[in-house]
Amino acid sequence: MSKIGKKPINISDNISIQELAENRFEIKGPKGSLIFDLPQNFKLEIENSTLKISPLEINRKTKPLWGTLRRLLENKIIGVSQGFEKVLILEGLGYSAEQRGDRLFFKLGFSHPIEIEIPEDIKIEIKQEKGRSLIYVRGIDKEKVGNFASQIKKLKPADRYHQKGFRYINEVIKLKPVKKAGK
Repeated sequence: MSKIGKKPINISDNISIQELAENRFEIKGPKGSLIFDLPQNFKLEIENSTLKISPLEINRKTKPLWGTLRRLLENKIIGVSQGFEKVLILEGLGYSAEQRGDRLFFKLGFSHPIEIEIPEDIKIEIKQEKGRSLIYVRGIDKEKVGNFASQIKKLKPADRYHQKGFRYINEVIKLKPVKKAGK
């Protein structure tokens, strides 16, 4: 039995769940709507503002998926009600981030600026603070927000010597000492 899978999910009044087709549900909330596809071996039960996922029979295929599906459904419910956010810090002398329309432009010490297209369901906000840029990546789908934030971070990850580059706001990078000059 799955400990996480057995827990019911509480649904607030401003969220509605409709079945579009067999094992395909639409979750609507104040921030937007998302689609959740349920595998055939599972059923979804809605009772009095609580939601439960349970397998039709417990076997080798359904047991590992049970908790995962519950967590994915909970993330979609949280996404349409509150949304998700990742914050990246860009530090370094001469490094900058700028948003023009649906594109992001970065100056990261290369010979040319780097350009990235923003997906349509992701919102970006850039703030300048104390010689560094804070980049807020917001959206209703947790997976898309995390993937886009990691795509930005891969452009120039923070190094261990000077911490120049991208890092998450709560990420701790253990600094290494810079090599000393010879005798």
